[in-house]
Amino acid sequence: MFGKSLVVLWALLGSVTAASSHAPTAVLGPGRVIGTTTALPSSTATVNKFLSIPYAVTPPRRFMLPERLVRYDGPVDATQPPHLCIQQNYAGETAAQVAAESEDCLYLNVYAPVNCKGGKAVMFYIHGGDLTSGTGGDFDGSRIAAHQDVVVVTINYRLNAFGFSNAPNLPLESRNVGFWDQRMALDWVQDNIAAFGGDPRKVTIFGESSGASSVDRLLTTILDDRPPFRAAIIQSGQATVSPFPNGGPAAWSTLVSALNCTSSSVDAAAEHEFACVQRADALTIRRIVNSAWLDFGPANDNVTQRATPFVEARQAGSVARVPLLAGSNGQEGMNLGPEYGITNFSSVTEDALDQLMYAITGSAALVGEIRPLIDEIQGTFPWYNLFQAGAQLYTEVLYQCPCKLVTEASIQDRIPTWRYYYNATILNIQPEGYPTLGAFHGSELALIWGNYPADTATDQEIALGAFLQTAWATFAKDPTGGPGWKALDATSDELACLGCGGSSGVQMISTSVVDSRCSQYAPLYTASTPSF
Repeated sequence: MFGKSLVVLWALLGSVTAASSHAPTAVLGPGRVIGTTTALPSSTATVNKFLSIPYAVTPPRRFMLPERLVRYDGPVDATQPPHLCIQQNYAGETAAQVAAESEDCLYLNVYAPVNCKGGKAVMFYIHGGDLTSGTGGDFDGSRIAAHQDVVVVTINYRLNAFGFSNAPNLPLESRNVGFWDQRMALDWVQDNIAAFGGDPRKVTIFGESSGASSVDRLLTTILDDRPPFRAAIIQSGQATVSPFPNGGPAAWSTLVSALNCTSSSVDAAAEHEFACVQRADALTIRRIVNSAWLDFGPANDNVTQRATPFVEARQAGSVARVPLLAGSNGQEGMNLGPEYGITNFSSVTEDALDQLMYAITGSAALVGEIRPLIDEIQGTFPWYNLFQAGAQLYTEVLYQCPCKLVTEASIQDRIPTWRYYYNATILNIQPEGYPTLGAFHGSELALIWGNYPADTATDQEIALGAFLQTAWATFAKDPTGGPGWKALDATSDELACLGCGGSSGVQMISTSVVDSRCSQYAPLYTASTPSF
């Protein structure tokens, strides 16, 4: 038990996350937050968990920029997971999850080792979900914090129509409020993370899928001499090149009509319709967005998102000059099976594959351009059926080759850069009811976060998970030193393969293994907005 004088001292320093018999408490700028403590069976370290800390005024004004939270009404109970932001077809959602969705969702979670030493590296995670679904609450940072002695932050941010409305009466630079939420959370970390033992000068931003593309957007739009991060990790995603665009303003018009908010006034139509949608019931909006599959993609505002392709500008230095770790998975596209309900991959016909490719790209012309490459892929992998070949094409076009372009541009700009290729097939995380998907999109997350089923975990799974956690945290602690393998340079013809051949670490492989068709895909990267 700490003495009174020591408690006062910690309060003056703004850090009272000491281990004691009482609930952990942190004194922040807006007030006091009270968390909980957890001890993991696999670690001797204890972790303080602070869940549902508001980082902005919440609920925010619908479709409007987040507002800085100056003062809490009282001590914040930071012991329960936050609400989910309103979702669009949240994967595997239950009735309880739908009930947990709310516009009152601008919260973050902090996981911090229990000790009195400050100055720890901070790992700031942005979740994926195509900017339409997902939540920071899905990623418990306790294991990383305990095993790697870092502070972990996961966040919520507004999604789909609520985060990227494209409402025409809003100034262009104010439409991507979901990205402004992410920035507000980063600002909160700069102001408050020292209270949890973290060093605001040692922040690494990382994310997967649209979380990775969000990280890339931060890299290409925050060009300050001292950005609010010092390193970045992008997993299976980027915002620099795009083979097909995301949604836009048309979705807003459809939503306005479905809500009976259309105005007959020529002069005041936009303002009237906006106010009407602002007043509408949130779950009604959710139902319309889901039933009509409306696509609310972010706008190119040159503040939070730049137009693609951005390779040449990136090569010329239009990017935050911080060390970069980037990579992709071996069979990213195999998750198209569960996503589109395809359970018998061998039964997919050429017509069905063309329909699937059209559903993905939204362009018959683009399908016509890429369709001949299926034959070439089957020539390389003669054991692939049509679906597997299509999934491989999707993997290469959307993930592997863009990663090559981003890392090469980073090298040309003389930024310390590391690239990986994750290719482990972990059986107990494969979706039920489907053939084995291999290293599908997002499959590395279970190992990085340590939330795979422990009772059925293999030796490789346990060891590879520990390796990935250590590599990511090693990079966060010393970005210029890297994750544990050689950095890329202009002459590099190898990349790090993680989990290859059943291994539990890194093997260097030739870039030709994954990049052999990239030159053929280059003409496809003409879309002006990131794909996700």
